[in-house]
Amino acid sequence: HREGGALNRVLVTIRRTAHVVVASVVVELALDFGAGALAVVLAPYAGNWVYAVAGVVVVGSLPVLGLNIARVAHREWRR
Repeated sequence: HREGGALNRVLVTIRRTAHVVVASVVVELALDFGAGALAVVLAPYAGNWVYAVAGVVVVGSLPVLGLNIARVAHREWRR
C-alpha cells in the first residue's frame, strides 16, 4: 500500500499545473490591462462604447482562463 497516495497525487497534479495557472493568469492580466489601456486611449476619439467593448473582452476571457486551467489539471490528474 502507498502511504498518502491520494494526497500525493493531488500535490503532484497541483505542482504540474501551477506553471500553466501562472502563465494563464499572466496572459489574462495582460489582456485585461491591454483592453483597459486601449479603451482609455481610444475613448476620446471613438466614444464611451469602447469601455463596454473592453469590459466584454475582460469578462469574456475569464471562462477561457478557467477552462484552460481545468483542462490541464484534468490531463495531469489522469497521468
